Amino acid sequence: MILLYHTLVSAGFVFVLPFLPLVWLASQKRRANLLQRLGIKTGIQKKTGFQKRIWIHALSVGEVRSALPLVTAVRQRYPKMQIIFTTTTRTGFDTAQHLFCRAGDHLVSQVAYFPFDLPWAVARVRHLISPDLVCLVETDLWPGFLHSMLQNNIPVVLANARLSEKSFNQYRRLGRAGALFFCGLSHVLVQTREDQDRFEALGLPKDRLTVAGNIKFDQPLLVLDQKQKAALKAWFGIQKTDMLWIAGSTHPGEESMLLAVFQQVQQTVPGLKLVVAPRDPSRCAQVADAMARQGCRPRLLSMTRHQPDHTPVMLLDCLGVLSSAYAVCDAAFIGGSLAAFGGHNPLEPAMFKKPVVFGPHMDDFSGIVELLLDRKAACQVADRDGLARALQMLLTRTGLAAEMGNRAFQVCEKNVGAVDRTLNRFCLLGLEDSNV
Repeated sequence: MILLYHTLVSAGFVFVLPFLPLVWLASQKRRANLLQRLGIKTGIQKKTGFQKRIWIHALSVGEVRSALPLVTAVRQRYPKMQIIFTTTTRTGFDTAQHLFCRAGDHLVSQVAYFPFDLPWAVARVRHLISPDLVCLVETDLWPGFLHSMLQNNIPVVLANARLSEKSFNQYRRLGRAGALFFCGLSHVLVQTREDQDRFEALGLPKDRLTVAGNIKFDQPLLVLDQKQKAALKAWFGIQKTDMLWIAGSTHPGEESMLLAVFQQVQQTVPGLKLVVAPRDPSRCAQVADAMARQGCRPRLLSMTRHQPDHTPVMLLDCLGVLSSAYAVCDAAFIGGSLAAFGGHNPLEPAMFKKPVVFGPHMDDFSGIVELLLDRKAACQVADRDGLARALQMLLTRTGLAAEMGNRAFQVCEKNVGAVDRTLNRFCLLGLEDSNV
């Protein structure tokens, strides 16, 4: 079966090969990582000597951010070990550089791109990294990659794994071919018991499954002092009587609805301001043009960081700022949930004790959403009108908003521990070593 897979993938590559120069020239995103993902000019330093290495991979921005507590814990437990971190997308790469390679505080040894699932590309990157263990965060399973690791006796752990009903049914429809996506996994650390049952139904042995919880709850708490909060408020142009609504990680189709909601609620809360943070910051110019057609001219925050400006609608076009920005908001909306994109992490504002609102499409965070809703620690709305009602309620009933925020923070506190359980599994797979 794997031979057939390799044959089909290689044949597909030969078919698209003549078009790769055009892709490289036409797409800035592809130009940023095409050669690296083909195993050419990877920038990865070849392993030398007996230095131990762990290869941690996360697909894109959301998974990279989720991996932060895991990477931090690995660095603390194995201070001498090299961590090679890979990601698939350019925005994921930029986010990883920002999170893990800060000046004077490098959590990882290198950040690179994950190879295409082509035999030679995988072999080249595997040879350069020569990992003692591979950890895939949440998703991005490739049969060729897993087979290559299995053939070279490299254990592969899938951490923070979840399997939605939709994905479960898709894998089942693949029949025997579906096993290619799992048979090379040494162990799977799932978020919930339901996820465990689904992986088991796909044929993964129970002794290779552990319910570890969600590592997103282990995110380090951001603590901003009064000076830092004051700087954010000044940047956003927030006055003493103003209130701030932040809509984070938004997707196409949502920004126009959010602006309409803002204009409606602003009639009741005249001092309200809005910060919209598109999931892809490069969309901000396009979003600004669309908002202008709705009668609003937002400002790009990157252009006015050191200039006082009281424009009520702002676009956050800077990476690495959103998580901290939640510290000064009065209410938060989670993007990717009004339009059907699966939602994003609602715990970032919850950690600041902020009331959280999201739409009906939170499939990718169903476990977290269930915990928040069960404890009345968040508000889920069905549509734009529901969002307007919820936002108006939270901004006019500040006591209720504070209670919701406190309950959300308590949910975060009570569900930590997934990272420790993940590292314990690393030890059982042989990563623990007296030389580390």
